[in-house]
Amino acid sequence: MPVQRVNCAKRLTYHQGLMSDASLVPSADLQKGGVLFCGGAIPRNPEKNWEIPLDFEEQCHVTFKNMVAVLEAAGTSTDNLIRVIVYLTDMRNWEAMNKIYTQYIKSAPARACLGIAALNNKYQIEVVADALVPPKK
Repeated sequence: MPVQRVNCAKRLTYHQGLMSDASLVPSADLQKGGVLFCGGAIPRNPEKNWEIPLDFEEQCHVTFKNMVAVLEAAGTSTDNLIRVIVYLTDMRNWEAMNKIYTQYIKSAPARACLGIAALNNKYQIEVVADALVPPKK
């Protein structure tokens, strides 16, 4: 079974505006069979001309909303997450991130949180996720 890029109208609409600048093109979200591999969700706010919030908690909300939008565009949800990897530039923000994480993710996928030295564009958080995609009825 070949790997497919998630390419549906909702996702294309959601990420519209990113494509004009190659540095802003989102990571590929790929699907193989019933599994979606979401590239890094980032804190660029589509409701505010793709700006990057300065506040850490706002970056978390924007990042998780972006991840949810990709999941929904592929026909799945956070209930079907298999694995989530959260990258933080400051592990002292773990507790704040975790409080926001639980607002968006109620299921209990395998999860890791890694502290890293830096992320592109002053991001303080990035999230990678894998999810099951239920068969279409």
